[in-house]
Amino acid sequence: MKSMDVPRKLLLPLFKTLVVILGAVLSVYLIGPNVYEVHGVSVRAAVMPALDSRTVLEIPPIGSLTANTHTGPVELRLTITGVRPEEIGNALRNEGQSELLNEVENRTQGPLIHFFLRQIAVGGFGAALLYWAVFRPPARRLLMPAVGGLVLVALALGITLQSYNRDAFREPEYHGIVAAAPRVLHLADEFFDKIQDFQDKTHLVVRNMQMLYGQVDRLDFMSQPGHRKVLVIADIHNNFVALEFINALVRHFEVDMVLDAGDITDFGSVVELQPLSQIAELGIPYVFAPGNHDSPEVIEFMRRLPNVQVLEGSMVEVLNMKILGSPDPWAYGNTVVAENLEEEIEKLQGQVDGLRSAMENGRTTPDIIMVHNPIVGRQFMGDVPMIVVGHTHQIEISQSAGSTLINPGSAGAEGFRGLQSDKEAPYTAIILHFDLGNGLVAADVIKYQALSGSFTVERRLLGNPVPETEATSPEMELRPAL
Repeated sequence: MKSMDVPRKLLLPLFKTLVVILGAVLSVYLIGPNVYEVHGVSVRAAVMPALDSRTVLEIPPIGSLTANTHTGPVELRLTITGVRPEEIGNALRNEGQSELLNEVENRTQGPLIHFFLRQIAVGGFGAALLYWAVFRPPARRLLMPAVGGLVLVALALGITLQSYNRDAFREPEYHGIVAAAPRVLHLADEFFDKIQDFQDKTHLVVRNMQMLYGQVDRLDFMSQPGHRKVLVIADIHNNFVALEFINALVRHFEVDMVLDAGDITDFGSVVELQPLSQIAELGIPYVFAPGNHDSPEVIEFMRRLPNVQVLEGSMVEVLNMKILGSPDPWAYGNTVVAENLEEEIEKLQGQVDGLRSAMENGRTTPDIIMVHNPIVGRQFMGDVPMIVVGHTHQIEISQSAGSTLINPGSAGAEGFRGLQSDKEAPYTAIILHFDLGNGLVAADVIKYQALSGSFTVERRLLGNPVPETEATSPEMELRPAL
């Protein structure tokens, strides 16, 4: 009997602790959210228990911005519930922009303090309430559960705030509709830049809470005259929906050029060519490196489109960017794969040698090398600033030895292969941001799920790759694709 009393004595305190935790968590989740208003903008703030430590800024019905901002066991969610443009306009006219921002700072301190204290109070109240509902103790014994709930919430928020990284919003992930994506991403740059750091006027806890609305440095390349946007795609595989997808990206993101790393058709047949005439209607330069599923007929058709340049082993210059590339070896024949390993290695090595010869003859280093097969592209890591490839249908952005490798995945959702898969394949693309002074500075990774209508954009800041003098490029050899 005594041996069984020991576990019971341990289980009861453990159960009481779980009740306190559950009460605090449920109360913060259910009654903790609150709406605050500052100068015509209503924002609903909430703290939610979550494994994904992130901050979500919701802008209904446009979409949401998400960033992994901290390490605490909570999700911070800010939802814009209302905007009164007339009040904002009046404030701007009466006070001016700089004065308005200072006024917003001052008016936001009160709601921040209120929100923080509200979560702690609600956590203590919820813990005591659930403890009473389960155990029905006398009122004097509810003090400890209440204190436990207060401490639990304060500890969780403290961990979150201590690790909060406001700069994470420089690389937000956007969820919403394609037409709004560029505007919302720009909103992230502007909104988090214009809300200045609060001055050291309050307690340390308040200074940490300010990080929820803290400054994010503006991505200067977004507004400079020398900023260029390049849409990178590959592996359309005769999916006519992909052409609409590409057209929407060109239009809404206002890109300056398209780079297509091949496999625009699936069988390289004449019947697949007619829809490709829509490419001429894009109205911007379109650079094409044929893939193994393309053919001489495809190459000839693309040559005749007025805005298309086909890479055939010699350097071309588009928008002051020098681009070198060549068709996949199998684009010249009737098959899409090698008969054996030796043939594949020999042909891919021949493509590499041809491109190196072109570089030597041209006596200049291209800004971009674009080929279809990543096996070929990787041979130039450390030799050129950027390599664009396709073929694998998998998104990849990697930097090494002073080079950046870009694989945009499949703009055609893998074509017929995607239809045969149990899991829906997304339409994917990458928009690269170039600054004439700093080169490649960022990439927007775009995914579109046609069946669910989900459209996401994830921004990645790239900067300059590690220079060759600071990193050694691993030895690479030609191997066949899996």
